[in-house]
Amino acid sequence: MNNRKNDLNPFEEEIRQTYDLPDADPAFFNHLEASLQHQQSKPKVKANPVFHLGRGWAYATITLVLIVIMVLAIGPSKVLAQIQTAFGFVPGIGLVNTSSPFKQLAEPVSGTKDGITLNIQSAFLSDDQTMITYTISDLPIEMKGSMFGEPKCSIPAFLNLPNGEKIEATGSRGGISPDGSFVHVMRLKGQFPLDLDHATLVFPCLEGAVQGKGPVDWQFALAFTPAPEDIAIYPATLVSPQVKIENIGMNPESETGNLIMPAMVVDGDRQEDMVVLAIIEKPEVYWVTWAYPFNHDEDIQINGHLYISPFNPVLYDANGTPLPAPNYETQIELWQYEDSLRNQLSDEDQIKYGGSLHTFAIPKSGIAFPVYVKQNVYERSFPEKAAYADVEFDGTEVQNSDEPVEINQEIQLGSVKFELKAIEKSQYGGYSFLFNGTEGRVVQCLVEVVGYPADMSGSGNFTIGDLYHFSQSKIYTQIPTGMLTLRVSQPAVLSDLVSFIGSWSPQ
Repeated sequence: MNNRKNDLNPFEEEIRQTYDLPDADPAFFNHLEASLQHQQSKPKVKANPVFHLGRGWAYATITLVLIVIMVLAIGPSKVLAQIQTAFGFVPGIGLVNTSSPFKQLAEPVSGTKDGITLNIQSAFLSDDQTMITYTISDLPIEMKGSMFGEPKCSIPAFLNLPNGEKIEATGSRGGISPDGSFVHVMRLKGQFPLDLDHATLVFPCLEGAVQGKGPVDWQFALAFTPAPEDIAIYPATLVSPQVKIENIGMNPESETGNLIMPAMVVDGDRQEDMVVLAIIEKPEVYWVTWAYPFNHDEDIQINGHLYISPFNPVLYDANGTPLPAPNYETQIELWQYEDSLRNQLSDEDQIKYGGSLHTFAIPKSGIAFPVYVKQNVYERSFPEKAAYADVEFDGTEVQNSDEPVEINQEIQLGSVKFELKAIEKSQYGGYSFLFNGTEGRVVQCLVEVVGYPADMSGSGNFTIGDLYHFSQSKIYTQIPTGMLTLRVSQPAVLSDLVSFIGSWSPQ
């Protein structure tokens, strides 16, 4: 899902995060505002199908309905192996265990300290997760710091429970709102005891602030109350990954009478299977999540992925007609939902599938089932893990030049041959090494300036139509100059174009 990164390569994304420069995202905040409002007490939600039952009956009924749905969808012989627990989808929250009550923040809490205003807007607590949403005004410049690599706050916020236990935050997502404040959606690990009705949220320091600057040990007393009985919960089915997905009802029929996939779905040098991990049934659409094994070479120091994907996944109906991609607001919802789905996967499946989830919103009517999803990826390998080559260069010359300094040095690492074309100064402070990997089909390598460990590393320029011209960068707080030695190793060699293909039908 390349759009998720807003066309930034991994190195550029690292730089963006380091400099704490999030982009404004009005669509995200429109959705987030609606989600926050939903979590507060309000008139009944009118959505169908959802469960609007008293909580005592709701949990048992939801569980029964989900089991019935799974029997109809995947067959009674597979149900026991595939049911992990009773799950439902709560808008704005994600997948939740529906077998226990839900709680929410009784009322918003806010405070101002050192010129900074922080508002705890909402909280959602269930048996398997705790989420807290808060906004914080822009930090003063003196708290953000201006020096590259200056250490930032790294101590997570946490909930102090009345019994002395502590539940730490595992991370947050968000961005700049139209009024300039920053919205955080924070997820905490560990179970919150649902028999408790209060806790203290503690910020040891503020995310984005330089260590030692800004408020410390900022505490907020939070009160919790049962969530409304009419909270919207959509049916969810979590499916244990299968070795092979059966293509149900393929179309059209071949001369032998066997059903086959539409011809346009099948391409690439070879085809592999995608698996269905989860299904959400909403009033007018299904959300179906596919994934493929996300293989990684553990011996590679930087980016050892064995698949690389410059393509977006494509969804087809049974006639081979491509279905339109979701609009931006829906795509944000799908990505947020995928985050909650990852948390429900086993440790093994998180490693295997967590990096390759693709969720599509599939209309219930107006298309021919089954649908087919295809994700094209390039396979790559690291045939020379131990070999390396050293190249000397004049760092002072590079830093004093406004243009790349040509090197044109052939690199031979065992059976792999490619070329170091030039070196240029990085706009972020350091060096960018420009390679041409055409001869050996090389798309990445490891670089280091001998004797000068970098503060940050990055790579870029893997694009369709120009696969083999790429860059590797080393960024420094204090840039080394003079005569330097560049060590090049671990080339990544591109091979097959692999089409991962999956199918699904509601019947």
